[in-house]
Amino acid sequence: MRTGLIFFLALLIINLAVLKVQAQTQGYTQANNEFDFNHDLSRQWALEFNAGQSWTTLPGHDNLLSNLGQVYGRLWVHFAMNDKWKFSFFYAYYYNHNLPEINQRQAPEWRSAMQAIYYIERRRAIITTRWRIEDRHIYNTDSVYEAVDRLRGQIKIVYPFNGPTLGKHIIYGIGSEELMFKTSSKVSGPQLFDRNRITAGFGYGITANLQIELTYSNEYLPRPDVSDSYNAIQVNIIFNNVLPRLKNLILGEKKPPEDSSAN
Repeated sequence: MRTGLIFFLALLIINLAVLKVQAQTQGYTQANNEFDFNHDLSRQWALEFNAGQSWTTLPGHDNLLSNLGQVYGRLWVHFAMNDKWKFSFFYAYYYNHNLPEINQRQAPEWRSAMQAIYYIERRRAIITTRWRIEDRHIYNTDSVYEAVDRLRGQIKIVYPFNGPTLGKHIIYGIGSEELMFKTSSKVSGPQLFDRNRITAGFGYGITANLQIELTYSNEYLPRPDVSDSYNAIQVNIIFNNVLPRLKNLILGEKKPPEDSSAN
């Protein structure tokens, strides 16, 4: 309990300090939502699909829902090598309709990534560090898909408050700190350092296989002329091992008891 509270307090202090530094930057408010579908193939292999969208304010347009920022679909393959290491790959399509960070409107993007997660602690508190290399191909004003590579490093904690592990009716806290670095490009700018993202929030296990998460994140994007600051609220709805339950529903087979050990 003490470890989780210390981590969340530290994130809050850092976030307040970042907001103070960003007082003269261009600020944006965003609302994001994502649906996550996970399915365990075995003890080591799993599939995941994400579908989401984001809405954003723009200078002179303060109505949050009047500007669609982005919609996307993303397919993952996960491999858990052991209790400490998990490796993943995804391929995704993003339609960047109107994102302030991209120097144009309506920029479709194909993105792939390789990711490694190391579990620092896997008891009541789940503390991980994650490294991800993204290969982005973004449609630019020259009508070509420009390549942008990005490196992302993150440390994250998930802590259940009213139970020893995540599961049904469990409330849990979420906190993370992430740094991103990118290559220079026409569509995303010449900067090496892309952004800093701080996230904090809560989740709730509606059932053993259905969770909902509400998080707040602040992103700071330093730029030569005017830096950007994003303040975003995100809602995630997570469905675990949904394929067997759909099969049972369609075929009328007997439903097995829910297992809280889902991916």
